[in-house]
Amino acid sequence: MTINTKSNPSEKKIVAAVAKLLRKNGYINQKTEAQICERFIDLVCWDKRKKKIVAVEAKVKAPSKAFEQAMRYRYVADHVYVAILRNGCNKRAIELSDRTGIGLIFVRRDSLERYYAKIEIEPVKSELKNEKLAKYFFSDV
Repeated sequence: MTINTKSNPSEKKIVAAVAKLLRKNGYINQKTEAQICERFIDLVCWDKRKKKIVAVEAKVKAPSKAFEQAMRYRYVADHVYVAILRNGCNKRAIELSDRTGIGLIFVRRDSLERYYAKIEIEPVKSELKNEKLAKYFFSDV
């Protein structure tokens, strides 16, 4: 009997890989576990000139739940992504991304247990963002 030593990573590792990717894309200002009402956004980033806010919901499993949560972030962010593990079951996540306009980031693990993130689908700019609401929740943005 063989034992699978590669278990699923924590959301924390997924968020770290996404944060690294977004830093490379100019979003050096980042905050994890940003509270919005009774919920927490896994990662919030903004560009150097603070003109755009990006929110990311990360999930190890249950992409449907991730998209459900991410829909709320459109009121405080310009662009919203869901970050999930890249695997053979990503068809549902791609469908949800296409239907909602929420971007999709795939995270994969290499043989040395390092995690890498790649934007698979770019998000549609949120038409729901409320600047006053965003400033209320992210006063440091």
